[in-house]
This record gives sequence, C-alpha cells and structure tokens, in this order.
Amino acid sequence: MLGMSLQVAAQNLYPILKKNKWGYMNNEGKIVIDFKYDLAQNFNEGYASVALGNMPCLIDKNEKRVIDTGIYQFIGTYSEGLVPVMDYKFRRFYLNNQGKVVLSLPQEIYDSRSFYKGLAKVGKKVDVVQNKFGFDISNLGYKFAYMRKDGSYATQFIFDDGDDFEQGIARFMQGTKFGLMNDKAEIILPAEYEFISNFNEGKAAVNKMGKFGFINEKGELIIPATYTYAKSFNEGLAAVEVNGKYGFIDANNTLVIQALYDDIRPFAEGRAGVLYQGKWAIIDSKGNYVYQPYFEDMSYYNEGICAVKVKGKWGAIDQEGKVLVPFEFQSIGVFEDGIAEVIYKSINLYVNRRGEILPK
Repeated sequence: MLGMSLQVAAQNLYPILKKNKWGYMNNEGKIVIDFKYDLAQNFNEGYASVALGNMPCLIDKNEKRVIDTGIYQFIGTYSEGLVPVMDYKFRRFYLNNQGKVVLSLPQEIYDSRSFYKGLAKVGKKVDVVQNKFGFDISNLGYKFAYMRKDGSYATQFIFDDGDDFEQGIARFMQGTKFGLMNDKAEIILPAEYEFISNFNEGKAAVNKMGKFGFINEKGELIIPATYTYAKSFNEGLAAVEVNGKYGFIDANNTLVIQALYDDIRPFAEGRAGVLYQGKWAIIDSKGNYVYQPYFEDMSYYNEGICAVKVKGKWGAIDQEGKVLVPFEFQSIGVFEDGIAEVIYKSINLYVNRRGEILPK
C-alpha cells in the first residue's frame, strides 16, 4: 500500500483497513466510508473499485454504486470517462460512469487497461512459432496493441509490453528491447535500448550495451551512454555512477557534484540524500552538507518533509532537520497533502506532519 498515489477529484480519500475490512478516510483522519469492503482500491477521477463478498463493484465518493456486484469479475481503474471490466464469461467491455456498456471488445482480447490520452493497451493470445533443432515449435504467447475509444486500433499487435502514456509518451517493448511511442501512436524511437526510464524534466535515462546515458522526448541521445548507471533528472541534476561511486551531473553532462557516494536519492526541494561510509547525509545543490552522515536510510523531500530512519525506526524531519514525526514507525511513505502512509506495529495506517496517527 505504501507509495501509491491517492488523488481524487475535489477531495482525497484514503483506503484504510480495520479487522480485515476496508473503508476510506479523508486527510483529516475522519472515516467517511465505513469498514465494509473486502478490497478497496484508490479513487481516480472520483471513482474507486471495491469488493463486497469478494465481488467487485464501482462506487463514487458518496458511496453510490455505479456498477453493482455480481455482474463483473474484474473492474479496473476508471479513467477518462471509461472503466475496463470483465464478466464471468471472460468477455471484456468498457463502461461509462453510469455503468452502461460503451465498448464491447472481441472475444480474442484477454487483457484491457484504462484509457490515458485517448489510448488503452489491450492484449490478445497469439501463437509464437520458434525453430528449434530444425523444427517449428508453436507456443502460446501474448501481444499488445493500443486501441482508441471508438474501438479502432491505433497500432497493430506488435508489442510484447507497453506503458500508459505520461506527458504524451509511452515506453514499449519488442523482445527484450525498449522503444518509445507518442500519443498519436507513432513510434518515435525503435526498440533499441535495454532500458528506458520514465521521463522527467524532458529527459530519460537509457541503457545500451550496459552503459547509461540520456535521451530527450524526441528519442535523441543528448548525453552519451558512458556511465555505469544513471538515475532520472530532478531539479536539473541526475545521479550517475563513476568508478563505483555516485555524483550528480547537470543537463550539460558536467559533473557538478563529485562522485563520492555509495548511493544517492534524487534532488527534491533543493535537498538530496547521499550515502557516505554507511550513513545517509543530506546535501544542497552545490554539494554542501545540510545534515552530516547520520541516518540509516531516508526517502526524499516533499512538502518540506522527508522520512528518515534512525535506530531501526522511521520518523520524518523538516528541511532544517527538526523532527516532525517521531521515530516509531516500521515504514513511512512520501508526504502528499500533509499525510503519509505508515506501517505502525505491523498495521497500515497514516500519519500527518504533526506526527499524529490517522485515523484518530
């Protein structure tokens, strides 16, 4: 449950578990949907998939059932006005927020994902023929394509895997290689890299033949693949590995913070965590220590607060190092809207920036 984004329209609602039943609270810790569900997914665009009697249904934030139980054995994530579902005969459909079928998919489709940027990834089973010892051997395999909201295909079934679109770009795989496609379903980079990270600040880390560099959103290599490892750009800086140690480069491929560290967290709000001689420290964008090596582990800053680990327990500090959340948790996620998910005494809960456990 930790680390998941929980944004909904108008108000955030957070799934919470009590005595093996799920409900929802708001960011003040007030229970707004009672504990009754066997499963509760995150709200998206005002709707969430939940389960009663282990049968899924779709509710809005007022707990009105848009799709009732007993009709579908799978209900996905509502997005862009549609939600993918599968009935008990393994047929797949897309429904609107009135629970009405808008799109029926062919029987051959075994997988259908949510729409993003007007496109959804769908999969079908195919026969994969391989020649072994002079004989053609056929095995069951899977291929993916991208479909428009009218049911037409924007691509053929030529992908072995693919992402949802983010910032108008999606990664795809053909064989073991990664490529890129834009939201017009045009391939802007053939599958030629062993790895492509998500794009951040218009750049993505790539791996080619064991070396890492960076490409832009056109698929052009803008920083040569010369590094042993590289992480995404954040606030104009990216962590790279040089001779077994990590430092930071800027967009001009200049090593602006020397490679002295055994591991690195991304820059966020002008701060970054660095691992030095077995302890985590916090540095600024010039490489100066804000907090000397002390922590056993740490996350990254968001909303002016960062989760850190001391003596086997997690707490959280502000940018000056003041403790805001006491060190008494088994785990703490990233703070969003003033609260973070935590594990406390082996129970999944939430904590606010005042250190108060939610729900109260």
